[in-house]
Amino acid sequence: MGDWVEATGKNLTHIFATHGHGDHWFTAGVLAERFGAQVVASAGTITQMHRNVSLRPHFWDRLFPGQIPDAPVTAVTVPGNRLSLEGHDLVIVEVGHSDTDETSVLHVPDLELVVAGDVVHNGVHQYLAESRDGGRDAWREALTVVEGLRPRRIVTGHKNKELDDDAARAIAETRLYLDATDELLGRQEDALGFFHAMLERFPERLNPGALWGGAVALYA
Repeated sequence: MGDWVEATGKNLTHIFATHGHGDHWFTAGVLAERFGAQVVASAGTITQMHRNVSLRPHFWDRLFPGQIPDAPVTAVTVPGNRLSLEGHDLVIVEVGHSDTDETSVLHVPDLELVVAGDVVHNGVHQYLAESRDGGRDAWREALTVVEGLRPRRIVTGHKNKELDDDAARAIAETRLYLDATDELLGRQEDALGFFHAMLERFPERLNPGALWGGAVALYA
């Protein structure tokens, strides 16, 4: 990724973390050091980043043994949750809970664009492990916030590269997945039954491992 950034000839100044899950920021420091960039995030996300550092030995290092570099939290907030890039505003919008707590998105009004992280998924199974106790309703509220920004295009944290970036479609499909989760949880007696029912409902989605992790947590 660093070589790709360098090949563009662009000046990388900031790296934005949408939420605390380590797969979205553990290697940000490597890029920040290479390009002299600053990692930025909302205050809530920074709290969750520290939480994910504490979870590393029990979760992330087991998923990716020997692959994660030293990853101290270096992210800082920016005044008013707002950056400026070549005269255009980039606004950090805090949306609350999605697939984890304290998530945010980056709104670029002049491009009708939202960088949504894991709030919106695009052809990939959603991570449901933290969606108990009202979490899915909160996630729907986060989607409503994103809709209110009226994006035309969306950048998602997890995407099937064969799909486009149409915001309305991706948001609708993310909400549909949450609705199906509620429906099938009421029908299936155990994690395995729920897992297979969701696979049958969404056979084209990538990364069934994320679905299985969520199924186990939801039936624990």
